[in-house]
Amino acid sequence: MKKIVIASVLKPVDDVRMYEKFAQTLVENTDNQYEIHIIGALSTQSQSIKPPPSVYFHTMLHFHRLQFHRWLLGVYFLQKILQIRPNLVIITTPELLVAALLSKIRLGIPIIYDVQENYFRNILYQPTYSLVFRMPLALGVRFLEYLSRMWVDFYFLAEKNYEKEFSFSKNKSKIIENKYKADKQSFFKKTSKNIDYQSVLTFLYTGTISPTYGTLKAIHFIKKIKKYFPNSQLLIKGYCSNPQYRQLLEKSAEGCGFITLAISEIPIHHQEIIEAFTGADIALLPYLPNKSTENCIPAKLYEYIAHLLPMIIQKNPLWEEVCSPTHAALFIDFENFDAELLGELMVRFPFYKDNTTDFVWWESESQKLKQVIEQIIDTKKLA
Repeated sequence: MKKIVIASVLKPVDDVRMYEKFAQTLVENTDNQYEIHIIGALSTQSQSIKPPPSVYFHTMLHFHRLQFHRWLLGVYFLQKILQIRPNLVIITTPELLVAALLSKIRLGIPIIYDVQENYFRNILYQPTYSLVFRMPLALGVRFLEYLSRMWVDFYFLAEKNYEKEFSFSKNKSKIIENKYKADKQSFFKKTSKNIDYQSVLTFLYTGTISPTYGTLKAIHFIKKIKKYFPNSQLLIKGYCSNPQYRQLLEKSAEGCGFITLAISEIPIHHQEIIEAFTGADIALLPYLPNKSTENCIPAKLYEYIAHLLPMIIQKNPLWEEVCSPTHAALFIDFENFDAELLGELMVRFPFYKDNTTDFVWWESESQKLKQVIEQIIDTKKLA
């Protein structure tokens, strides 16, 4: 049985991509070919989840993304590598690039870097770090990514546009998009709901809660649209690592019984998020225009489309391209929109007139994943 380690610093061990998409895909229908070890942080349910027999969780303390200690978790990672002695290591964060090099020097292990985000742009354009540190830190991370090309064997790219945004992965990469993986036997789709001004509408915001993703705009939105849909309400459910921003949201929702904040200080298990879809009528994606996200397709976009959940989304040509074939969404500028006009559009718009959703599913990506893993482990050569 071949051993594979999938590791992250901030992502939980039951992270959607690491566990549900990568690990479960590799152990499904492979006759015990792989043993998967996932190294990551705790989540709301990671201690209660029972993974398949050949999947193992190795949890470490959860650190705030601004804490320097997160860079020291490479020591924990190396200890686990020496203990497990895997045939392949997949790392998902730049903090582990140096530790991956040391593991390769010591044990000769092939390394895959799963590039889930453009970390250079994230650091530079998101308000996570102070302005003084953004450019030096962004340049440092990008330098490390280019330098690590010497020891990284292959790259997975979570976005098509990453091939254009950087070149360190050139000629040894495969695009593995964050499409939706679900059990289709127990899968549900939203039934079409006729929207009128007296409808009891539940608007939904899910996922990471931060200024960049426009969570506060969702609160402003419901306050504005409620004038025309008086029975509307908003549920915000997700993980927020910024206590100041969480307090700002709580203050903004104060006295508003139609707003429910289900905010966690640690990552929320993915299934908890999916369960929130059942009681929702329209999902909100109020992303603020930002160079760090403009070329990325949010994974929840695929999830909402798969469940036929109507959406109202911040204007973005790439996202409009994804949603247009199924009439999945209305696009507005959350900073400045006419609520009365939007209400008229919501009542008239034929959401999911064409409900073909084949393009959002993980199956096509899973085949690419398996192919690369087999090539590296079985022959240690890349096609």
